[in-house]
This record gives sequence, structure tokens and C-alpha cells, in this order.
Amino acid sequence: MAGKREKRQTTVFLLAFIVLFIASIIACVVRAKRMQKVEYADHMEDVAVTVDGEPYTFRDIAFYLAYKEQTTQEQAKVYDLEHTNEFWNLHTNGSFIRIEAKDTAMDMAVHDVIFYRMAEEEELSLSEDEKQYVENKSDDFWNDLEEEGQKRLGVSKGEIDDTFIHMGLAQKAQQLLADTNGVDYREYNVEGSMYQDVLDEHTYKVNEKLWKRLDFGNIILD
Repeated sequence: MAGKREKRQTTVFLLAFIVLFIASIIACVVRAKRMQKVEYADHMEDVAVTVDGEPYTFRDIAFYLAYKEQTTQEQAKVYDLEHTNEFWNLHTNGSFIRIEAKDTAMDMAVHDVIFYRMAEEEELSLSEDEKQYVENKSDDFWNDLEEEGQKRLGVSKGEIDDTFIHMGLAQKAQQLLADTNGVDYREYNVEGSMYQDVLDEHTYKVNEKLWKRLDFGNIILD
């Protein structure tokens, strides 16, 4: 009887061990999947952020992602021309530069959405000179991407033109608000001291499930 009891206990122990082992493997697989990078090109039509209930896809914020990759890469070249990835992976101010740059791109996109809506509410428009200026800036950005970057970004020149028009109107709304409150325009920049008060009047939610895993730094760059 004692032998049978010991054998039964051993069997139960082995089964429990196997169950726990399988469970740990499944947990590791799930965790690895959650940490796996996602490609921008595969999620362009997915929602990246919702501002005041309005969804904006990765396609909608394509300019901001590309722009921030460009500017960060320029800084990386100054840091180490031959090994730019070293700069991207630097840890400073409690965060990695790669992550900080990506989050700044999102902050810029949300900022411009908010101020563009202000421009619509105020029925602001661009003068002919302003339209020409915006068009020139859009052309410069598009040409700087070159053919490979344009292809990787996956949006048309017309979409980039629209983004620049929206940015131009957002800037006019920002200037109007600054003038109304008697402060410098820069106070309402993303890092400005008064912008947080504006942001607090709105709601926005980032699609963290995709955003945290977005392979930033490899959207328009090789």
C-alpha cells in the first residue's frame, strides 16, 4: 500500500511539474510576442492615436514619424558618423533616445491636431504667400526623403502636402492664441510651459499595444 501511495504521489508531482512547465513556456511565448517589434508598413491603416474621440492612423501621422527619424539620424551622424546606431541606443534623461524620439513624434502629431482644429473653429486660412511657403517646405521634405524613403513611408506626395497645410493652419492658430494671451508663440510649442494647459482641455489615447512595439528608426531609414 505504501508503495502504491508513493507511486501515486510521484505521478501527481510529475503531472503538476509538466503542467507548470508547459504554462511557463506559454507565458514566455506570449511575453515574447508582446515584445516583438511591429513593422510600420504592416499597420499604416491601424489607429495610432485617438484625439477627442477622433481616430488617427499611422498613415495620418506618417510625416511626424519620418521627420523625427530624419532629425534624430542627423544628430546620430554628428555623434558618430560610422556607428549611428550607438546614438539611437543611448540612455539619457531616464529613457532611450530611440523611445524619446518616437514619443516626441506622437506629441507633435497630437499638438498639431489640436491646433488645426482650433484653426477650423476660428475659420482661419492661409494667405497666398503662406500657401507658397508651406508648399515649398513640403517639397523640400519630400525631396529629402529621396525615392527609397518615399517608398518606405508609403504615403503620397499629396498626403504630405495636406499634412503641411494642416501644420500651417495649426501654426496660425497657435500664433493667434499666443497673441490673445500676450505670450511668446513658443510658449505653446510641445515643450512650451503653457501648452500643457491646452492639452489638459482635450483627451487623447495612444494605441499603446502597437506604439510600444513600433520599430521606430527603421521606417524610412535602412
